[in-house]
Amino acid sequence: MFATHSPCQQAESVRAPKQHLSVTLVPRELGPVMAEEMEVPPTAQPDEQTSADASAEDTEAENALRENIQRKGKNAYYYAHAHRVDAPKWDGQEAPRLLEKKPSTSEAPALKAVKKYAWLDEKAKVKIYVPLEDIGEVEADTVSIENTQDSVTLQITTSSSLVHQLQISKLYDNIDDATFRVKPDKIIVTLKKASEFTWHDLKKK
Repeated sequence: MFATHSPCQQAESVRAPKQHLSVTLVPRELGPVMAEEMEVPPTAQPDEQTSADASAEDTEAENALRENIQRKGKNAYYYAHAHRVDAPKWDGQEAPRLLEKKPSTSEAPALKAVKKYAWLDEKAKVKIYVPLEDIGEVEADTVSIENTQDSVTLQITTSSSLVHQLQISKLYDNIDDATFRVKPDKIIVTLKKASEFTWHDLKKK
């Protein structure tokens, strides 16, 4: 014999119990994840091997640059980049300033007066003969001459940098020009007269 239930009793027996759900709304401004919950990866450490390789490459490039400069000198392509400027820094002032003071190393050459010579008057010119027996061998490019209207200066530079000088500051009369010729044993100076006037002396007294 089976027991029977009424329709209302059957509905009550299969009715599921009620569940209460709790929902929390998160404002959009806060974002989906809170800062405290974010995981920050550790800072990457430099690779020691990479650093060593870079240092080796720099050393190799520096050696190549120095070798190029030693081989080609100032003509090397990298000379301008490798040259170090040792000039003092600008102090910001427009006015020039003395950086360094050094004594002058250049000295005037020693002069020796030529006292032994002879002269000859001709109609349009006067000749002066300077013997080289006390001077030595002379090349033409080591002799120079200068003159004014009434003076003449002859300079002979020897291999020892000694300058032999014949200077006549007041000639007997005016001249237009002065030239010289180098001979094995003497130097001949020719004075071109301004007028064909006979000279009784070489110097004016």
